[in-house]
Amino acid sequence: MKIVEYIENESGAENIDISRQKTNENNLSNARELWKKIILIDEDKCPNYKNFKSSDRELNRVVQTIPNRLKKNFIHYGLSSPEDISWKHIKRMAKEYLEASEWLQISFCKDSTRQGIDERVQRKMLNFHLNDLNYDFTKCLPSLTLYKGKLLQKDDYKKLDPRKTRKDIDSVHKSNGINIWIFQKYAKDSGGHQDNVIAETQHFLNDADEFFKIGKKNNYFIAQLDGKFIESKLLKFRENIIYTSNVFAGNTQDVIKWLRNIKNP
Repeated sequence: MKIVEYIENESGAENIDISRQKTNENNLSNARELWKKIILIDEDKCPNYKNFKSSDRELNRVVQTIPNRLKKNFIHYGLSSPEDISWKHIKRMAKEYLEASEWLQISFCKDSTRQGIDERVQRKMLNFHLNDLNYDFTKCLPSLTLYKGKLLQKDDYKKLDPRKTRKDIDSVHKSNGINIWIFQKYAKDSGGHQDNVIAETQHFLNDADEFFKIGKKNNYFIAQLDGKFIESKLLKFRENIIYTSNVFAGNTQDVIKWLRNIKNP
């Protein structure tokens, strides 16, 4: 499945939203092919769908996804138990998907919000708009988490914070002895898990301030926040930052402007 990273607009939020939708269109095309393959599966070679294995990982995923959806409403589908689900019901569902209109079909394909698109678009925008300054942001590997002023490897972090109240660093740039660590989030609408988004962001900014109480001034920590909801909280986030020369919160446009002021990237 091809992920679309659209960056034609100045707004990070708009680019992420378009990238999600364009990727979903690609996901739908792929889903149609998978639904057709499911209908053609030879049941005699694998009577129990739970034992189905294919070299096509996406086909394996969908063969398990459809039964999970059937289980949620097994009574509605005329079944006495979720254990009664068979190829007959899975193929029936695949056929229903194929015969539905495109308006409905796109709601049953892989959801682009689970494909890590947001951070990829934000990272790509930074590299594109800061190319003249030789910034090169990449995914932060191995995974690192900022916790109480320290950058920790995954295993070390889990020992200190089993509840996982912090989000991993998403992107990093390292050059000429300078390290730039970026926490990236997209939050368009209020409600749902957005309280967690606010808490994670505030933790990151507080932990960044803690980092500079120890020293290491050649590091920068940025919360790159796009989307109407999270952008409405930017002023409040900024009010609480202590080390404003090294810690920043803003949308993608703000971050690009701020990074241009860092000498010798």
